[in-house]
Parts: sequence; structure tokens; C-alpha cells
Amino acid sequence: MLHIHNGDSVATSARRSNLAGRHLPFREAMIAGPVQGSLPHHDFLEQRARFLSDSYDEKLLRVRNELLEQEQVIDGARNEDEVVLWFEHDLFCLVHLIYLLGRLAKCRHLKLVWSPKPLGDADAHELWNVFNTRTDVPHPMTFLASQAWTAYTAEDPTELNRFIGDPQRDFPFLAEGLRLHASRFPSTRNGLGEVEKRMLEGIAAGATDFTSLFARFDPAPPLLGFGDGEFLRHLRRLATCAVPMITISEAQGSPPKPRYALTPAGRDVLEAKADFIALNNADLWLGGAHLTHEKVWRWDESAQKIVAG
Repeated sequence: MLHIHNGDSVATSARRSNLAGRHLPFREAMIAGPVQGSLPHHDFLEQRARFLSDSYDEKLLRVRNELLEQEQVIDGARNEDEVVLWFEHDLFCLVHLIYLLGRLAKCRHLKLVWSPKPLGDADAHELWNVFNTRTDVPHPMTFLASQAWTAYTAEDPTELNRFIGDPQRDFPFLAEGLRLHASRFPSTRNGLGEVEKRMLEGIAAGATDFTSLFARFDPAPPLLGFGDGEFLRHLRRLATCAVPMITISEAQGSPPKPRYALTPAGRDVLEAKADFIALNNADLWLGGAHLTHEKVWRWDESAQKIVAG
């Protein structure tokens, strides 16, 4: 039996709980950086390895080898008596789940723990109870996952619009999760995606240290599913763009801790007196869509859809 967990935390807890089988932590962050479905698989993995290495200050060779080893385990999963996927209802998990459902569609016995509650703090007894509620992955769910993955990795993100606001009984959280992803595109109001907006709003409300800002950013139950590293990556982008939205300074202490403050430009953007993209251009990846100065898509909150910008 092979268990695949979204990261190390639950995988470690499951091993300690003596759940039979091997426990693979799926180590990726497909919520971030280029995720191009049009690439051959080898090129896709190389692109992901380079992004992860550059963005999280990891050695490229180690990241590349880990991704290749992980994919080899996934390739061999069809020979397992049973494969159990352990994921939670947040965007970080959702992206990985729709990827894995496609990769594992030919497994003999594919089971799913699709939990609306975070699993990271579960004790051994709770994990056993959750394990015993695992269900077969129905064909309609696999079909929807394939369509959602195609839309998420497409060069034109407007393909996501057909999922937004259309709850699927066969795939809980899919519509909500993809709507949350769509809201990460620059807003038609001020050019801020939902992630950047929450950060600036938190700082404006007085959450100027990392701990309080992170706690306010995605309150329980977390629906974005960001870890510290991804959160910091976005904060640094806001501080280092051409017209910075925030400043990062060190507060006194041992060790010194970062403090965040809005710049005048950041306050103007938050109040929709200026547009973040107009000030800074666009150069970011959201799934398979590369937003550039020449080609921008935006999130229209009132219409609840992605539009060409």
C-alpha cells in the first residue's frame, strides 16, 4: 500500500501512527511559478526544478533529483495493491490533487481522503479514523480533475471560468478552489491579486510582524494553504517590485525580526487610487498563464470571472 500526502507533516504523523504501507510526502508547490501543461513531461519537471531552486534557495541538482525520484514512485504506483491520496480542502492541496488524479488514473485501487479539515494537527487515533473513511475515487471525479488540470495549466486562463460558480457534487471544493485561484489574478479594481490584497490589508490593519500577519492572512480553516516560504516569497515581491508596495525593516530583538509597513504607493493602490500593474507591469506565472506587459488577464470580482486585461 502506498500513501501520498501533501507534504512532510502528515506523512510523518501517519508513519508514527503505524498506518500500514509506505508514506510518500508529495514535495511540490504547483500553486506557484510556471505550470505549463503543454510541455513534454521531462521539460515540465526541469522547469519546475529550476523555479523551485531559484525561488526557495535550494540547490538545483538536489531539487531535480528529488522531483525525478518522486515521479518514479508515482509511475510505479499502478503496481501497488492500493494507493491512498491524503489531501485537504485548500488551493495548495487542490492543485496537487488534480495533478495526481491524472497521473494515477490507471491504478488498480485508488482511494482518497479529501478532508475539509486540516490534517497536520491530527493525532494517531484521528488519523486512523480518517484512514478508515477513505473512499474509492469515482470516475466522474477523475474526469473533472483532468478537465481542471487542463484549465489550470492552459496558456489562456479564461478556460477556468467554466468551473467558477459551478459546484460539482462529484468533486467538493473544486469550484471554490478554482475561484480562489482565479482571484489571484490582478484585480480590475487596482491590479492586486487576492494574495497581495490580503497582505496589504493586514499591514494596514496593524499586523506588521510576520506572526500576526500570517495568522490574519488565511484564517482557519485555511483555504489557500500557503506555507511560510510561499508567504515570504509574495512579501518580498511586494517589497522589491519597481514601485514597492511595502517596506521590510528589522525590529530590535534577538534575533531581529522583520517589520512590515505600507509605502505611500502601497496605500494608494490599496485605496484604488493607483493600479499595481500599471505601476509595476506584470511578470508572473499563475498556473500555465504567463502575465507580461504585453498580455495580462485580470479578475473581475463583480462578474466573477477572468477577463483579458
